[in-house]
Amino acid sequence: MNLKIISKTENEAVIEFVGEGHTILNLLRTELLKDKRVLMATYDTKFPVMDNPVFRLVTNGADPIIALKEATSRIIDQCDEFSSKYAEAVK
Repeated sequence: MNLKIISKTENEAVIEFVGEGHTILNLLRTELLKDKRVLMATYDTKFPVMDNPVFRLVTNGADPIIALKEATSRIIDQCDEFSSKYAEAVK
């Protein structure tokens, strides 16, 4: 996965996700919106087959890149927990 930061301010980041689609971006958006510091998390793909999606994250003053990293860590933790519980269930 390649990311390209298009713009970043104190409370907003606009990031292009090269080669990614709805699956990962919707998961990321959903997790970010659970964070009380996040005011808006959305993405747009103008032409799904041709364009890379652009993600926009707005916070209440918190660093948007830190919020993004923390959301990513929570998603990884959830995947690890699922993997562990699945492995136990199929023994």
